[in-house]
Amino acid sequence: MPSTGLDPSPQALMSTPDPSFLSQQLSLAVTACKDGWQVMRRRGPGQVQFWFIALVIGIAAGFAALFFRKGIEALQATLYGTDDVQFLHSFASSLPWYWVLGLPIAGGLAVGLILHRFTPDGRVRGVADVIEGAALSDGRVETRAGVASMLASFITLGSGGSTGREGPVVHMAGVISTLVCRFIRADGIT
Repeated sequence: MPSTGLDPSPQALMSTPDPSFLSQQLSLAVTACKDGWQVMRRRGPGQVQFWFIALVIGIAAGFAALFFRKGIEALQATLYGTDDVQFLHSFASSLPWYWVLGLPIAGGLAVGLILHRFTPDGRVRGVADVIEGAALSDGRVETRAGVASMLASFITLGSGGSTGREGPVVHMAGVISTLVCRFIRADGIT
């Protein structure tokens, strides 16, 4: 019997393409690529350079965060004389009391000197300062105070003090971004 095209058999139902989720997503991806191509054609290489610079800054910030964390572990291992800082809390119980008390005090004194000498207001920079710089200072943060804050947090954490790691890492990314913007002479956020 010849098929009329209206055959409700299972083979006919399987061969008719229904708009599925996958085909809709593929259509959206093609549209996004076309839109991206138009942006590159209209704005020229500036937009592509921006994307590349953002990628480089992101990679540099990631490596800075990694080195910051590994540096803290190395400083803790050096100051406390242990091979595995994961068990530092149990290792510290075998140290003399003056060593456990003295290392954080010495770290705090070093941090105080750094912040007094290299920051105008004697405080550590963090996430809020990066947001403020993005909003009020053409996307720039204080580089000298930022590096001093990173060093202060590094010494605090390495010597056994209590502070967070996220603020210095975010500020380091902001400092890297600021330095790159100065190097390429980019103007502020528009």
